[in-house]
Amino acid sequence: MQARLQQTYRVSQEIGRNAIFKGSIELSKLQRLSSLVIPQPGTIQVSFEFNQSAFQHPAVTGHIEAELSVECQRCLGPMAQTIDQDFELLIDASDEDIQTFQLDSVYSEEGYLDMFAVIEDEIILALPLVAMHEDEACNPHWRPDTESEQVVEKNNPFAVLESLKGQS
Repeated sequence: MQARLQQTYRVSQEIGRNAIFKGSIELSKLQRLSSLVIPQPGTIQVSFEFNQSAFQHPAVTGHIEAELSVECQRCLGPMAQTIDQDFELLIDASDEDIQTFQLDSVYSEEGYLDMFAVIEDEIILALPLVAMHEDEACNPHWRPDTESEQVVEKNNPFAVLESLKGQS
């Protein structure tokens, strides 16, 4: 059964229903993400479901697809960034469960889970730390350091003392 997206879900109810949620979220509704990308109208395609994980623990699994525009740190121009991310998160797992199952966890507030925040977190984690075009020629003023430029002859400030040492 497929249902329309909403922002908040009651975890216990959704796990019992085995519903699959699929739809799109406006980029403008994700404020933290909007501050990390170049503002543009767009949507993020998501699908997710609440279920029991393979470890018989409440979990949410899903998939996110988005085409975002980020700033290249080499040329400061816009750069397309494709997000195609699967996720599986245990819900309200203890520290022991997280270590045992080697999965990340998300925590609900009084049994309710804000899926927009979860999706936003997953996208932020999928963004590169330093976004740059693959082609280094995107900035005509940027040159990679060559080894010959890195070896710089420095004057030794104690060279004068060396010459005075031999005079006495």
